[in-house]
Amino acid sequence: MEKFISISNNSFLRSYGVYGSIDIAHNLGVNGIDLYLQIYDYKDSNSVYSFGADDNRFIKHFEDIKKYADSKGVKICQTHGRSTPVIENDDEYNNVVFPKNAKLDLIASRILGSPICVFHPAGTLSNMNSTPEEMREKTFNAFKSILPTAMENGVKIAMETVGANHNLNDEIDFFGDFEEFFALYNRIEAIDNYKYKDYFSCCIDTGHVNLAVKHNQPTPAEFIKKMGKRVSCLHMHDNDGYRDQHRIISSGTINWEDVFSALAEIGYKGYYNTETYFGTISKTFMIETAEFSVKLIRHFLSLCE
Repeated sequence: MEKFISISNNSFLRSYGVYGSIDIAHNLGVNGIDLYLQIYDYKDSNSVYSFGADDNRFIKHFEDIKKYADSKGVKICQTHGRSTPVIENDDEYNNVVFPKNAKLDLIASRILGSPICVFHPAGTLSNMNSTPEEMREKTFNAFKSILPTAMENGVKIAMETVGANHNLNDEIDFFGDFEEFFALYNRIEAIDNYKYKDYFSCCIDTGHVNLAVKHNQPTPAEFIKKMGKRVSCLHMHDNDGYRDQHRIISSGTINWEDVFSALAEIGYKGYYNTETYFGTISKTFMIETAEFSVKLIRHFLSLCE
């Protein structure tokens, strides 16, 4: 069975823009691209999000991107929505800003033809004084508020794995604990008697998971096996186990043969998407780094054939 490879475009946005990043994906010969949507914000008057989802300017903006990607033979296979669903003591953000931007992310994803939009759970850095119960309840409510929009637009939400935070003296992030992540996942999945089950899934971020291993948490391969068929998409990158470096795979401490074997074991059928920061070596060497990253993915996939 053919395996599909994609790249996240976040690294290329500043230098090449959205259309330029699609050109790069095409030139690399990959099948898809992970489009970063956090560059849009309804509060920014210069952003198409400020027009609202019903405005022709909003619709045309994303239709044009999709048409261009289609013309290059590149599938927008996933998008990256909001990274911060909850901020401590900020009711306006939690109840207005996040849900409004997140719903626009989901609508934009539908127009782009993306079947999946990735969102992070709440992070400890933004909620340093929150109790465990507050972390659980507020994050649950954040996802509950946007699941109907996901269903209406036929887009699957993928909750991304997190790890430990170097900015917090390397403490484990609250949902970097597998049991907390898994309990939250199961609770969200069960909303309204599993009404939204087909529109909720897991994004495995290998680098984030790797940061929690030193806190006696599962390795990326073990995490993949534990989540099993719930895994719908990937953010593949490497690190030294202490900092979220988004290195090219095989340049850190992750065992990549184990990762690819675990994905084969669960019958993963999604895109093998790299979220490497392609400027790791040099900002003038980004294309070459991306090329090598894709070659490495192809190499490891060949070992599983």
